[in-house]
Formats: sequence, C-alpha cells, structure tokens
Amino acid sequence: MASAIVIAFAGLVVTYLFLRFLLTFTQDAREPPSIANDVPFMSPLIGMIREKSQFYLRLRDTSKLPIYTLRLPFTRIYIVNSTDLIPSLQKQWRTISFAAIAADAGSVVGMSKAAVKVMHENITSEHGFSVSWPRFIVPAMSPGEDLDAMNRIAITEFAQETEKLRAKETAVIGLNEWSRRVMVTATTEAVWGPQNPYRETEVVEAWETFESNFLTFSMFPFAKFFFPKLYRARERVATAMVDYMRQGGYKTASGLVRKRFEHHHENFGLGIEDIARGELGNTFAVLGNSTPCALWVLFHIFSDGRVLQDICHELMALVQEADGICSIDLASIQTSCPILLSTFQETLRYRAVNPGPRVLIEDVLLDGRILLKKGSMLMIPAPVQHTSVSAWGNDAAKFDHMRFVRKPEPGQNKRINRVAFRAFGGGHILCPGRHFASNEIMALAALMVLQFDVVPVGNGAWAGPTWNNSPAQAGFPVPDEDIMVELRSRMSDKKWHVTYSGSTKALEIVAEDNATKVNSGLYV
Repeated sequence: MASAIVIAFAGLVVTYLFLRFLLTFTQDAREPPSIANDVPFMSPLIGMIREKSQFYLRLRDTSKLPIYTLRLPFTRIYIVNSTDLIPSLQKQWRTISFAAIAADAGSVVGMSKAAVKVMHENITSEHGFSVSWPRFIVPAMSPGEDLDAMNRIAITEFAQETEKLRAKETAVIGLNEWSRRVMVTATTEAVWGPQNPYRETEVVEAWETFESNFLTFSMFPFAKFFFPKLYRARERVATAMVDYMRQGGYKTASGLVRKRFEHHHENFGLGIEDIARGELGNTFAVLGNSTPCALWVLFHIFSDGRVLQDICHELMALVQEADGICSIDLASIQTSCPILLSTFQETLRYRAVNPGPRVLIEDVLLDGRILLKKGSMLMIPAPVQHTSVSAWGNDAAKFDHMRFVRKPEPGQNKRINRVAFRAFGGGHILCPGRHFASNEIMALAALMVLQFDVVPVGNGAWAGPTWNNSPAQAGFPVPDEDIMVELRSRMSDKKWHVTYSGSTKALEIVAEDNATKVNSGLYV
C-alpha cells in the first residue's frame, strides 16, 4: 500500500515537473509574462470558472502588469490591463481579429459548410464577408429614417406596456423578468417587423434556452448528440427564422435586416436558410446585452433617491400638460437629459463584464517589443478597464451617476479616458447598434421614472442582487434571483401621449462617436 502511494506521489511530481518544463520551454521571452501557474495550464482555467470576471481584476491588482499571458491547455490568452496599449492593438485589427471569431459562430448556429467558408474568406480584408458586414449596416443604425423607425416602434411598445400597468394603479412584478420581456418584445418588433418570428412564445423560450447555454454548445464537437435539448431549442428558432425569410418577412423589416439581407445574399450569394440562421446568430447582438443592461439601468435609477430625483427633474421639464394629458417627445431626451445619459453610461461602466475577445491570425510584435503569437486569444476585459484608477480616478470602484457630465474641479486637468470605456467595444470593432440600444433603454427608463414609483416588495429597502450563477458569456450580470418590486402609478388622473419625432444627431456614447477629438488624439 505504501509503495503504491509513493509511486502515485512520484508520478504526480514527475507530471508537475514535466508540465512546468513544457510551459517554460514553450513561452517566448518576448511574450507577456505568464502568470497564475501554480498548477501549470490548469490554474487559469480554474480561476476563470470559479471567479469569472473577478479573476481578471485580482490578477491585475496582484501582478501590476500592463499585459500578461494565461497558459491553458492547447492555447494561450493575452490579457490587457493597460489602457495605453489599447490604441496600438486596435490599429492592428486585421491580425488581432474579432471577425475570425464571428466567422466561427456560423457553425454554432448551423450554417452550411459553404456559408462558413464564405465567412472565413478574406478575413483580413475590408472586402471580406465577416469584416465588411458590420460596416455595411452602419447607415441603417446611424441617425436617420431607419433608426428613427426602429426607435419609434420600440417606444410604442413601451408606451403600450406602461399604459397597461397604469390602468392597474399598482402592480407587483419581478423587475428582471418584466424588463427582459418588455425589451425582447420591443426590440424584436423594431428589428424584424410585422412578421417578427419572436411573437411566438415558444420561439422566445427556445431562444432563451439556447442563449443561456450556447457557449457550452459551441465548445463541444458533436454537440447535438451531447446536448439534445440545446440542439432542439436552436432548431426551433432556426425553423421560425427560415419560415420568416422564405415568406419575405425581411422586406417589411427594419433597415438593419434589409441591409443584412442585401449584404449576405446580393453581395456574397448566401441562400435563404443560411441567412435565416445568420439572423438567429444576430439575435445575440440584438438582445444579448441590451436586455440585462435595461434591468441594471432601472435598478440604479430607482434604488438611489438622488439619482431618481436628478433624472426626474430633467424629464419633467420635457413634459407638456394640457387638458389632463401629459405629452412627451422622447426624442428630446437625447439632447435635454445629460444626467440620464450619464447614468446610462455609468451603468455600462459599472456593470459590463464582456471579455472583449480577439484572435491572433498572425504573429504580432506590439510596440516593437511584445510578441503576441499566432493562434492565441487576446482579451480586453471590460471590468479591468472600467475599474482602472488611472482612467477613471480614485473613485473608479464607486457608482457615480454624474461621472460623464461632471467637469474637472478647479486645478484638476485630468479628464476621464474614454478609451477605457469598453461596453460597446472600440476602434474597428465597435457595436453598430449602440445608438439604437442606448435610445431604447433610456426611453424605457424615462417612461418608468415619469409614470411610476417603484418600491421593493417587503421592507421597502433596495438590496443589490447577487449574480454568482450568471452565464459565463453574459455581457452583463444576470441576477441569481429576481428583484420583486411594486409599481405605483404616478399622476394616475392624467393620460399620457408619448411620441418620438426622430433625431439627426448621434449620442456621444463612446470615444469614437466624437470623431474630431479622436482623430486629433484627444480622449474625453
């Protein structure tokens, strides 16, 4: 028995030493330092699973490195801590690629081998499928008729929902479940139009099943055999999307869907079924982050009396009252509600947990000295940048709804570094739907502030929810339990007339939205 224990222990020691040697031997001295190697190749994996986004914060604070390497089985990940490195990385978008990751997603949603091949062709060229389509849809998602139409439909849905709640005078809801349902309904109606396939409850439920576990589904070969429930959920949504496309639903959909169809079909020859499955994939972009973000915006507004008071004061100034009817044009919040916008941006900064992944298509020598190897992953985790003291100041760990509107105090020249604001990506990889999502979430928040008092059920005290079981791929934390609240109608004797006239001006949400200052090298 003793000899068996000795042999087993010796085997473990030999294995450990071999893995140590392998890690050291395969790590180039020019690469970012490799850390978290207590158990070679396994410690980073364990930390990522256990701690999620907190893992990167802990390593940033303990290592003090601008960039470092995590060695995992069969791959390595470079994690960026320093905001100063980001502009250099963004300039090399051809070789430090997000498009390659997007192309791989074609297989996850069941697109044909031929379509996936098209998605991978010319992956470093602006004329290739995966690089060109995000920019191809920008006109439909920039201020103008197409974006106005989407905003108008979403706001109409919000107004109808709040009107139903006002008719009850009081109502108890789960804030997470309610905000998600309302956002899904409004967003899918605005995007996919009169034949919206997500009008079917069964399709929405199938989508939610697939969304919550798609990362697991994407990581295993023969996933449909190992995860039949996820496969059936995916195929249910895919079938609905294929029917939608075959019936010409895209023809009466938003400019976004029409532009995607034009790009995929007319420019690159994809068939109807592949385009439909691509729309299934694009649902991640349409709903994946905006739905949980809406919850957190509502939470931060209503759980803090000062925030609520400041925003309510802004909004009430926009309300016109006559003959018992309160009217508001929600397009006006874009130019007249800087505190609401700042609160929205601060929620993104404070809550976003997206990892900002890229893949190295070729070896890259960053700043002429840091080697990033081909085939590796690179991540710019939002929490790392969003809690950087050098970028945001000593109060970076606190929620400050005035952060994005407050001017530096006398004698202070430092302004916040918006390059560190990563909620919508950055540089060449910038979310084209940010203006729609921002307008939509702020409009919902505005209607709730104007029309309801929101009080937690129970002792009336707000408590921040935990999110220990939030899916690893979530861009914003998903609470472990819902936040039960009572809605009490404000000004219940009044009727509301809600409109959206449109806007020609883009919100300055990220650094890239202010092209003049970005091009001149100034970050505000």
